[in-house]
Amino acid sequence: MNSILVTLVVCYALFALTFCSLQRQFLYFPQLASDVYGEMNTSFVVDGVQLFGWVLNEGQPKALIYYGGNAESIEANIPFFNAVIPDYTIYLIPYRGYGNNAGTPTEKVLYSDAVQIFQSVKSKHDSISLMGRSLGSGIATYVAANRQVDKLILVTPFDSIENVAKDIYWMFPVSWMIKDRYRSSDRAKDITAHTYIFIAEEDRVIPRARTDQLIAEFGDKLVEVVVITGAGHNTISQFPAYISGLKRVLD
Repeated sequence: MNSILVTLVVCYALFALTFCSLQRQFLYFPQLASDVYGEMNTSFVVDGVQLFGWVLNEGQPKALIYYGGNAESIEANIPFFNAVIPDYTIYLIPYRGYGNNAGTPTEKVLYSDAVQIFQSVKSKHDSISLMGRSLGSGIATYVAANRQVDKLILVTPFDSIENVAKDIYWMFPVSWMIKDRYRSSDRAKDITAHTYIFIAEEDRVIPRARTDQLIAEFGDKLVEVVVITGAGHNTISQFPAYISGLKRVLD
């Protein structure tokens, strides 16, 4: 009996150590950039690192900065945004370590990069709105809580990555171990932008409870919550209700 207990304790410790040491590999899945949708045409130097990306419909009075998901090839959205939001200048800037960009993604540096990019473009437009999908929703809420933003659109968002991880790795003391927490719910009260949330009804990545907890933290700045019937976490943008909803929000 003692040997079995020791074995279980050792196995638990090994799994916990693995989670602790590899957690950022579980969270970030950088994709290489593709030129299928056009070559990169803009860049920003942030803390000595040059971040390359795409800008669409340059010169429009209103702008939208998009923050993608953890394994998203952000440039794959170019046809979608060109078709759906032609009257906004769209900024698609891969995170550090994503696309062709140098560096390593962490919560702290992605926040800093996002704020500095926002500062770089705000003087070019009358208003700037933000859109964050999945992981990107955590970055979008940070910028919206710290800068003046027109509209905030959150797609398949969560209250915190910490809580998502706790749901999955319930057997570990996640709150003690996790490095990148992305606590959007803690910032909701500081967001002054008109906020819209899109939920995928069949989301199997972000549990509905995690999104509902985020919703509960917003006040009257939360204008609308849209549930896209039948949509999954990675398929929501394929649904006409999502497309029409996004057009309505940004009209």
